Amino acid sequence: MKKRRIIVIGGMAAGPSAVAKAARVNPSAEVILFEQTENVSYGICEVPYVISGEIDKEEKLVVYTPERLSQEKRISVKILHRVEKVIPNKHKIVVRNLRNSEIKEYEYDKLILATGASPKKLNIPEEDSRNVFHLRNRDDSKIILNYLKTEKPKRATIIGAGHIGIEMAESFRNIELEVTLIHQYSLPLETLEIETSERILEELNKNKVDFIPNAKIEAFLKSKNEKVDYVLTNRGSFETDMVIVAIGVEPNISLAKSARLRIGNTGAISVNNLQQTSNEDIYAAGDCSEVTNIVTGKPAYITLASVASRSAWVAGENAAGIRSKFAGAINSSAVRIFNLEAAKVGLSSQEAASARFKVVTDLVVSNSKIPLMPENKKVTIK
Repeated sequence: MKKRRIIVIGGMAAGPSAVAKAARVNPSAEVILFEQTENVSYGICEVPYVISGEIDKEEKLVVYTPERLSQEKRISVKILHRVEKVIPNKHKIVVRNLRNSEIKEYEYDKLILATGASPKKLNIPEEDSRNVFHLRNRDDSKIILNYLKTEKPKRATIIGAGHIGIEMAESFRNIELEVTLIHQYSLPLETLEIETSERILEELNKNKVDFIPNAKIEAFLKSKNEKVDYVLTNRGSFETDMVIVAIGVEPNISLAKSARLRIGNTGAISVNNLQQTSNEDIYAAGDCSEVTNIVTGKPAYITLASVASRSAWVAGENAAGIRSKFAGAINSSAVRIFNLEAAKVGLSSQEAASARFKVVTDLVVSNSKIPLMPENKKVTIK
């Protein structure tokens, strides 16, 4: 009897979770993972803490090496292989070996897209300058760490005050860089409650992060040494030695589009509760796909590693031959800002109102421990 061949495209959180589950559920299946970089499983969320020195070695962020993933999960891992096309009517993919540019076709019975997301770009001239960085994969983190070591910058400009921008601001301040944080909205982390964002702004100011609100990037001015020296905005110009662009991510859907799979209103791949795409033999999971928001019941784009792994387990199980469902997720997040910790679960009051819920709020300030304990701190919950 012919073995079932399950192919997974992409590493990071979703890909390894999918192949591990598929191999466990169906040990007789042939499971292959294709990844275009040299890394299959890496903790990108922890990079700011490597930069600040809290994590002493960048290598510690590697969760699985390709060799370990292959041996422990009994699968075939092909790194430096880029999938360039999916041909659904032939159940084939076209793969380029990036070591020698050789192109080869592989047949599949079931295919899982775990192609992730890419950083959004400003799409302005000079964004490709050698001191302008995005942060999404291990290569990005290594380039930033090397620049800090060799160029020894004194001033950093961060564009975007979401989670990555906030964490990078703290990390740069902890290594004594001057930090300018430029944001298009009036408050940082604007998806949180207003009171929380206001408190975060106070903490940024207290730690000498120069927050520039309601700002639009107009241009980068580059010097003769191929580096950006000034960031020009509608709120003024800012001198800099390096720039981090952290304005969010967008799903990698080029393969899905070429395979004519349905794309949802969020811009990510549309899937059902089996993680199945509009083609019954192709599944998608992780940051390339939509997920049902359990609170609203509607498709959403939630880029969390935990959600990526859980949805990928379901995709792996179904591809392996058993029926499994993913009910969806609640959007939850947490971030540390110097001496402050902030978290959100579900919808903010603004998001709830936009979703046409009747919103009632209350604000509670309490103690983390009984008041006489020296570790007691105030906790605010809305």
